[in-house]
Amino acid sequence: PGVAGRPDGLLVITGVSRLAEDPTAAERLRSWISATTRRLYGDRAALVDALILNRRSAMDPQLRDRYVQSGLIHILSISGFHVGLIVAWVFMLCRVLRASRERAIVLAACTGCLYVGFLGWPAPATRAAALASLLAICQIRQRKVEPDALLAMTCLVVLISDPWAVLDLGAWLSAGSLWGATYFSRWGARAFGGARWASTLTSSVGATLTTAPITSALLGNVALVGIAPNFVAIPLDRKGTR
Repeated sequence: PGVAGRPDGLLVITGVSRLAEDPTAAERLRSWISATTRRLYGDRAALVDALILNRRSAMDPQLRDRYVQSGLIHILSISGFHVGLIVAWVFMLCRVLRASRERAIVLAACTGCLYVGFLGWPAPATRAAALASLLAICQIRQRKVEPDALLAMTCLVVLISDPWAVLDLGAWLSAGSLWGATYFSRWGARAFGGARWASTLTSSVGATLTTAPITSALLGNVALVGIAPNFVAIPLDRKGTR
């Protein structure tokens, strides 16, 4: 056993036997996607699987270390960015098809939850799905959204659904980076009058500062260089989610 009794250690496979049970539809689809990425992308298939299916076990350790050193390790974890893009695209598609705003919001949030369920409810993605659902409820009921309270509620949802998530690195990075980005972005808006560059800088610095203790303790690395790529990534993300 590992920390707090959570299963840990080295898995040694001594034999393989065929299960009598048939795989579920989701398992069949995940296997088909994985086989398709191997056929289309070859040596890069492991990276594609990480970005689509949240499977990182087949990745080259050296490639994973380069993501850590560049401050972009969070990209390899299906979390708020990935789920947010799916929710935003579904919302825009529904609006293009002339669906009402309320119906588009509900369909987008439900699609995000279905995608996370398809992945098996990993902690960071579950938090993002909970955030999309709560935002949809707040928008429909015309309630004022308090960012910190909303984030705290999504973290509570994750812990209720999976108490072991308190030991999950991806969950800590997901919640910490979002809190740092939103808190420092609000501070930057007050200090610099809402300038675009200031919002990008303060949110990026905030996410880096709040995740630095976690990455230094568990990964042995704090990559300040990750602040620079966010000047490109954050504006692109905003354009894609409008």
